[in-house]
Amino acid sequence: MPRPRTPHLFAARALTTAIGLATATLLAFVGLSPLPASAATTPDRLTSGQQLASGASLVATTSTHRLTMGADGDVTIRLGSGPVLWHTGTTGNPGARLVQQTSGALEVRSATGALLWSTGTASTGARSIIKPDGVLYTIDTAGRTAWRSTTNGPALKVGGTDRVASGGLLLAGEQIAAGEARLTMGTDGNLVLTSAGTAVWQTGTALRGASARVTTTGDLQVVAGTSVLWSARAVSAGARLVVKDHARIYLISTGGANVWSSPAAPVAKVPTVVQLPLPAPLPVTSGLGSSSGSSTSGSGTTGERTYGTVLARAAQYADPTSVVARAAQTARAAGRTADATLLDKIAGGGSARWLSTADGTSSVRTYAAAATAAGRTPVFVTYAIPDRDCGSHSAGGFTTSAEYDAWARAVAAGLVGSRAVVVVEPDALLQLDRCGNRTERLGMLSRSVDAYVAAGAEVYLDAASASSFGWSTAQLVDMAQRLRAAGVDRAAGFAVGVANFQRTEHEVAYGRYLSALLGGPAFVVDTSRNGNGPLAGPDGTVWCNPDGRALGARPAATGTGPYVANLWIKSLGLSDGTCNGGPAAGTYWEPYLLGLASRASW
Repeated sequence: MPRPRTPHLFAARALTTAIGLATATLLAFVGLSPLPASAATTPDRLTSGQQLASGASLVATTSTHRLTMGADGDVTIRLGSGPVLWHTGTTGNPGARLVQQTSGALEVRSATGALLWSTGTASTGARSIIKPDGVLYTIDTAGRTAWRSTTNGPALKVGGTDRVASGGLLLAGEQIAAGEARLTMGTDGNLVLTSAGTAVWQTGTALRGASARVTTTGDLQVVAGTSVLWSARAVSAGARLVVKDHARIYLISTGGANVWSSPAAPVAKVPTVVQLPLPAPLPVTSGLGSSSGSSTSGSGTTGERTYGTVLARAAQYADPTSVVARAAQTARAAGRTADATLLDKIAGGGSARWLSTADGTSSVRTYAAAATAAGRTPVFVTYAIPDRDCGSHSAGGFTTSAEYDAWARAVAAGLVGSRAVVVVEPDALLQLDRCGNRTERLGMLSRSVDAYVAAGAEVYLDAASASSFGWSTAQLVDMAQRLRAAGVDRAAGFAVGVANFQRTEHEVAYGRYLSALLGGPAFVVDTSRNGNGPLAGPDGTVWCNPDGRALGARPAATGTGPYVANLWIKSLGLSDGTCNGGPAAGTYWEPYLLGLASRASW
């Protein structure tokens, strides 16, 4: 006869059942494979061999940070129901699961078992934990961090690095790429497409922490929280975003059709003058600016001249008190070592001292003396002519020609004995017919050239850039005649490319053409920021604060015929104006400056 069941036996079995139900509930909550009864299971981690099923989550122990294996295949970390803080970028793979392999690698596997993403960690027995700081850690058996999510994420995707699937994200700092074309969601909130480091398209958004998303309805958007900052305004359910190596991005429908694309990247035009053969020299006629009353032509053979420059003996002065040099010191003191190194790279290259109405004999003499004491050549730029820049971004200058002439004499007095280089009035000849009185302006330029030459300076009149007009042969002759009327025959020569971005080889072609027209004067090229050439925009070359530019060749004498030297003439670090995100003209703009230095090829 069966023995009667005691109350203790009923209680023990009830307890066993309750524990089993609790364990099953916990396992279902985190989507883990069943483990032996001896294994401890907690809802914030995956131990070796465990996996997180589609739709399941891990939750940090003392915060609301949640890691979720999304039904769309993307693994995300959020703070509560807030925006995504980190993800694996594996959207578009419904049924995928997150697996903590016994090898130590944390992986996303598709419903069929294909590898979609991996940390690549090799540490047998490691576990992965979502911690209260919102970071996912892989911890080895000795308790050391083998991997963490803040430094590794979508970059470890196994495939599809040129696209974002429907419903997918690009968080701040993330990118997709094909060849040299790269689409980056910037940390500054701007979604930018670059080709070989040069920006060719951007959304123009600017809000830190913004992200890009491909909506399930087929739109590409830049968002911050619930706010849409920019939209392609496309509609095609299930469309994906793809970047192509010819530097365009596309939204492609599920049927393979192009729903939307960024515009074709503008192509920088080669200046016309580059293709022209050297001309015969213009006749030297009597009149303002000519060196004699002769009406005979020059020989047209520049090789008969002997070219030289003070810069061959003493390189361009790098002012240790310049705004960039001081910024480097500030960055270093603040522990920003990488920024300080880039700023040192600029400050040590050389700098020109721009002279305005506030300068005079004393300031010029002081700067020149400092350069001479350093064994370097002081380089000055005069920039105070009446109606300067036709009242545009760099407006200013004196009111009358008499004031300007007196100022030029004062500058010349400060130059005496310094063996300085002087670049005369950028854009004054370029804008000759657009602002001010033509005859009066030519007279002021000519008289200032004479004053600086008499003081012993090596003088170069500004002759604009290879791209200024597109330059037909008639326009090139016009510029040569302007130079002659302004006194180039009594100066060392002229300067090209000042504050411009045209490639050095294009500026040299332009300079050689003008030099041939004028019978062979020397010229210098401003290489301060032309390392990546000009940025072509849909409306032509972007002249004001263009993205993606770089420092050009360091200042140095070249010793190649009339092309005697490279100089850094533009004041590096100063904005061109309130365009393309820049501050007012002449304002120090360090982020742009750091970009110039970081992209330099040297």
